[in-house]
Amino acid sequence: MTIKNDLVDQANFGYLPVGVGNLLFCVESNSKQSKGQDKDDDFFEERTPDGEAVAKYHVWHHMSTYPPFGTNAGWKKFNIYGEVVASGK
Repeated sequence: MTIKNDLVDQANFGYLPVGVGNLLFCVESNSKQSKGQDKDDDFFEERTPDGEAVAKYHVWHHMSTYPPFGTNAGWKKFNIYGEVVASGK
């Protein structure tokens, strides 16, 4: 697990519904390979220009390392109370 606080280029995450004028920060990144799975999980915070956190995101990409190399990828957006408010694959 890597704890971060890095501003990210939102153009790389155009599928996330970040509010106009808000910024996206990567706050945690995890990569793990075990039991035939390659798992990447990233966690982001959406912040106002004043630095107030208004939402969190979990973006994942999990892939089997064995044929047929199945994948599971997607994202979830959470409000500040931890409730899922949007998701996608």
